[in-house]
Amino acid sequence: MNRLLKHWASIYTGAAIMCNRQSPEHRDPKCPPEAFDILTCIGSYPRTVVQLTNLGTDLAYNPGVMVSYLGCLVRHGIHVDEGDQIVWAWFLQDSMHNYACTPRSDYAQYNPAELDAYKLARYNQVDFMLYGTQ
Repeated sequence: MNRLLKHWASIYTGAAIMCNRQSPEHRDPKCPPEAFDILTCIGSYPRTVVQLTNLGTDLAYNPGVMVSYLGCLVRHGIHVDEGDQIVWAWFLQDSMHNYACTPRSDYAQYNPAELDAYKLARYNQVDFMLYGTQ
């Protein structure tokens, strides 16, 4: 397995493709706490919301948007009203590192001092005013 992993081009150990699926709020307990999950979506749906419940945030999830969060710590769910949606989910799981006898990297580090929270909050507020969800 170590020999084959040299050809794996992604830092993520898992990927899932979901079509037209809502997701109830949940956490991903198999993901390590320092690994960010990434969701990328495409489709033809007018209103979709990603709920990050324990952060108290709902994000407008337009086609082409990428969302990243700590899957094992942040409760997340997706609500779709209508239309077609495809989501690519990229994630890490310790079980793959354990199986392949490879060390887990600590590549994902977050420094809250570098985050301009006001601009992000303002951007998301504009999205929800556009959709009439606020």
